[in-house]
Amino acid sequence: MSPDPQQSLVGRARVALTERHHARMVAVADLVAIGAALLLGVLLGWGYEGPISDPPRTFMIVTLAVLWPTMLWQTQTRATTILGGGAEEYRRVLLASLWTVALTMSLAYITNTQYGRRYLVYVAITGTVFLLVERAIMRNLLHRRLQRGEPLHRVFVVAAEAQYEQLAKQFARSGGLMDQVGSWDLTDAADPDPAVVVKAAVDCDADTIVYAPAQHEDPSWPRRLGWAMEESDLSLLVSPQIANIAGPRLSIEPINGMALVRVEMPRFSGPARFIKRTIDIVGSSLLLIVLALPLAVVALVIKATSKGPVFFMQTRAGVGGSTFECFKFRTMVADADAQRDELRASHGDDGATFKMARDPRITGVGHFLRRFSLDELPQLFNVWLGQMSLIGPRPHPLDDVERYDDVATRRLLAKPGMTGLWQVSGRSDLDWEQSVMLDLYYVENWSLPLDAIIVLRTMKAVLTGRGAY
Repeated sequence: MSPDPQQSLVGRARVALTERHHARMVAVADLVAIGAALLLGVLLGWGYEGPISDPPRTFMIVTLAVLWPTMLWQTQTRATTILGGGAEEYRRVLLASLWTVALTMSLAYITNTQYGRRYLVYVAITGTVFLLVERAIMRNLLHRRLQRGEPLHRVFVVAAEAQYEQLAKQFARSGGLMDQVGSWDLTDAADPDPAVVVKAAVDCDADTIVYAPAQHEDPSWPRRLGWAMEESDLSLLVSPQIANIAGPRLSIEPINGMALVRVEMPRFSGPARFIKRTIDIVGSSLLLIVLALPLAVVALVIKATSKGPVFFMQTRAGVGGSTFECFKFRTMVADADAQRDELRASHGDDGATFKMARDPRITGVGHFLRRFSLDELPQLFNVWLGQMSLIGPRPHPLDDVERYDDVATRRLLAKPGMTGLWQVSGRSDLDWEQSVMLDLYYVENWSLPLDAIIVLRTMKAVLTGRGAY
């Protein structure tokens, strides 16, 4: 029995209202963030030296106030397919900020305006930070609404059984962005009437059709599906069945009437890699200076409360399978390694890595250090030496690496890090397959915006201590 058309209309209107309302909230929040950055830039860059109404200063403020929102719109940072998506949304915000600064400098040069470089630097940095923090807050608010049962998209899936199962898993991981309300099975060889499929989607109160091509179907069928949708309010999304590849690596290339998806290969070189290494050196140096006293206190507490060395050093696998000595504060009894195989056997764990929720080898102080990830801080020396990065897959002991299969071995393509997607997504609460999936996603889709997101999520993970044992 088909749903009441009036209820379907109300449902689609509710989804559209949710999309528009959130986009408007983000637009207003963007303006507030930009306004706050412009004001703070005035105080930091100019202070009270002369009136703000001076023509060069007025030019700078007005130009930034106009260009920044325009670039946020031009780079589609508020597209419904982007909002709440995480890395891609933040990447576009960064791109909009770069364009704003570049265009402002160009206009100042063309008009021969003597603007304050210090002001522009302050505004560029604070404005970008404010926008990223604001987008993170809005993303969190959006996901809270989604958890209350207010999805952004009500999707009707048109796919064969195999593709349908994969799409269902992806929808389940979308955090509520997409709520599946119906489906049409394309497993049968006979192609269905597109008009009938569209009617079924409308009857299910859907606002979007997600279509995954079947191998046997008529190549013209997707086109006829689009024709059948013209009189409806439905949107069409086509799934290329390419999983765990970030958007920046995908692009559409029309060739002789065919729409082909180009997948860029992972790149671990170039300017971005140089910037990442620079951030590692500067970041680890500053953290070692700032944390020198707390590190010394932790070392004294470990020495005073248990027998054995302060530091635990173990050979770990680095990028490309190279080896290095990984530094940690000792959190276990001195003969912990000798007990490992026995505990693994008694625990019935034959996976690549071994973790126990209540490991008897951990000392009293060790529990506290692990709870807040303080035991990892000595790895800042590994980062400074270039053996590790601040962000990356966790380095594993050599005997764990020997258990890797071909898929897990791809973790070694990237330099290991102090924190990564695994740490901010559940840590030890995740099983081996889940942790490998997250690490491979990072390795194959690495970017500086993704690193920035992981840093922000690491702060939350450390404070909550979720999955730390």
